[in-house]
Amino acid sequence: MGFTPRHIVGLKIVGIALLYAMLAKLVLAFFSDNGNVTLVWFPAGLGMATFLLGGKRYWPGVFIGGFLAGMLVGDSWLISACIATGNILESWLGAWLLLGNPGFSISLRHPRDFAWLTLTGIIAACFSALIGPMTLFLSKYLPAEALLPSMRHWWMADVLGIALVTPLILIWRHWPKDWFAPKRLLETLAFIATSFLSGQAVFLSWFPTLLNAYGETYWAFLFVVWAAVRFGRHGVLLLVTMTAIQCLWGLQHQLGAFATTHLQSGLLNIWFYLFILASVGIPLALTLFHQQQINQALQQSEARLSFALETIDTGAWDMDLQDYSVQRTAIHDQIFGYSQLLSHWTYHTFLGHVTPEHRDMVNAGFQTACTQHSNWDFECRIRRIDGAIRWIRGSGCHQLGNSPRMTGILQDITAYKLAEEDRQLGMLFYQNCSEAMMITEADATIVSINPAFSRITGYSAEEIIGKNARILGSGRHDDSFFQAMWQIINSKGKWQGEIWNRRKNGELYVEQLNINTIFDRNGLPLKRIGLFFDITQRKLGEEQLWKQVNLDPLTGVGNRRLFYDRLEQDIKKAQRGGWFLALLVVDIEHFKDINKRFGYAQGDSILQEAAQRVLANVRETDLVARMDGAEFAIILAELEKTDSAERIAQLIIEKLAEPFTLEHDTAQLNCRIGIAICPDHADNTEALKQAAMDAAKKAASQTYRFANPPITF
Repeated sequence: MGFTPRHIVGLKIVGIALLYAMLAKLVLAFFSDNGNVTLVWFPAGLGMATFLLGGKRYWPGVFIGGFLAGMLVGDSWLISACIATGNILESWLGAWLLLGNPGFSISLRHPRDFAWLTLTGIIAACFSALIGPMTLFLSKYLPAEALLPSMRHWWMADVLGIALVTPLILIWRHWPKDWFAPKRLLETLAFIATSFLSGQAVFLSWFPTLLNAYGETYWAFLFVVWAAVRFGRHGVLLLVTMTAIQCLWGLQHQLGAFATTHLQSGLLNIWFYLFILASVGIPLALTLFHQQQINQALQQSEARLSFALETIDTGAWDMDLQDYSVQRTAIHDQIFGYSQLLSHWTYHTFLGHVTPEHRDMVNAGFQTACTQHSNWDFECRIRRIDGAIRWIRGSGCHQLGNSPRMTGILQDITAYKLAEEDRQLGMLFYQNCSEAMMITEADATIVSINPAFSRITGYSAEEIIGKNARILGSGRHDDSFFQAMWQIINSKGKWQGEIWNRRKNGELYVEQLNINTIFDRNGLPLKRIGLFFDITQRKLGEEQLWKQVNLDPLTGVGNRRLFYDRLEQDIKKAQRGGWFLALLVVDIEHFKDINKRFGYAQGDSILQEAAQRVLANVRETDLVARMDGAEFAIILAELEKTDSAERIAQLIIEKLAEPFTLEHDTAQLNCRIGIAICPDHADNTEALKQAAMDAAKKAASQTYRFANPPITF
């Protein structure tokens, strides 16, 4: 129950009290012999509805209303308070019993709801019927012989009020929406007008010659049927309420069917009449309303089922197992290639569409299902009316009833079958492919591998699945390599290149790797597929060939071919970037004497160590090449200042001058270095090399010399 502000609750309590007091005053003033006991007590229904809808917080409204009613008819405050207390107990007990009953709905949607309401009213009214008359008896308002009749009348009045007014409030709190719609307006006005005029004629003697006095009170039952069938619960309660008012008004003015000089006798007749009218009309209306709700729910369920079947392109069928005739939906026949429903379809029509190789299997399954009363599930190929071959899947189940039936659904699964074939072919390729494949999550967590992956890496599926792909890392690539790789993957969804990884046994290998990304419908990465093959032998062969072509076989530094290629490239880079390029020619003096003194083997060893000393004093990006005999060339690229060449030249002279340790002796080398700067001394390969060689020849032992005096910027 939602929160209601206090001032709203207060206003509702005041309204309930005033309405309760007004109804009580009218009833007691006109339909009570002694001002306290009557056979109609409509406030009882108001009190019950108040507790059902608002709860116990509105009890002051009922109490104050009952108290004011007693004061208005001249009762003392004590008598009024006691009777009001009885009214409170009656309404509270009735609401408590109903709200605690799982079989009762406050919406009054089923005949049992009205039955529970009436039965509860019969029980709850006993409290008010006991307290009220006893209060009057103890206060000397009632003689002893009138106590039991008063209790009975009091009880009957409250039961009638609960049976009439409580349903009226519970149902009419929701206004009927379609009564005054244009298509129903005429019928609504006709119903209200004719039922009102009929009541006036029967109970207030309008048109006295129109109706025969015999059976005239039964006219209301005809209108109750009309109301129940066409206007439902609202119509019946409106008619019963209007009839009650007309009956009581006619009794008060001594007119119509219930006119009598004895008030209690007339009230008793009206009580039975209204109770019977309500007991017939309200359950009838509720029965029709409940059936209408069931039909609406069934229609909605059928609509949802039809929508669901259409959404998934599924046909439905219903087969009579006696004559094998079949009722179908439109999609059922469309699956077989028909543009519209055929006028007649049987099981044998279906079987005729099944291709011969599947026909016996399908029929055997159907006969078994019919014999054993089990479900029937099948998959088969059919030939449509246009000759196309399609795959279908169907299922059926038996329906209990007088006539044996089977109902089921049918789907065209051709696309699924083709996709299944593609999946099987893909899985066959995946498992037997000679190239390694792995499937990962977007974050590189491995979820699947193929046998070739295990063959290349040494990891089994149990060892690798669930691990991150970085487990294969070799450590030969720095962070910048992987950052660049992932930047391309995240921007383009794919990457390809060569990468060094490590097998399970620790052995390094190089692979040609292709990474592709699978995206979901929102464009977010879903899975990544890595495909690679081992190119280690090829890379080793390429490296060996490159070394043979570009490296000096004795010293391992570059050869003349590599020197000329690099010098030409670096001169172009220097010209584009505005850098200096220095070419150093290192001429080791009198190396022939070393060979003669120590032998060629020792000479080669000294030359190898000399090459390593030179390499150790230049940058990794610089090139050291053996030009001829004991002559080396050094390319220093991308220099900002020429003094870097001087520093390196001096360092090399010092390092080569350090003794070379042999097995039983030591050797010492002297050298001279010529330096040529591009673009200061030359701007092409041959000129620059010649300038450096000339400078080396002119240099003194253990010194370096520039081709020309350097130009400082």
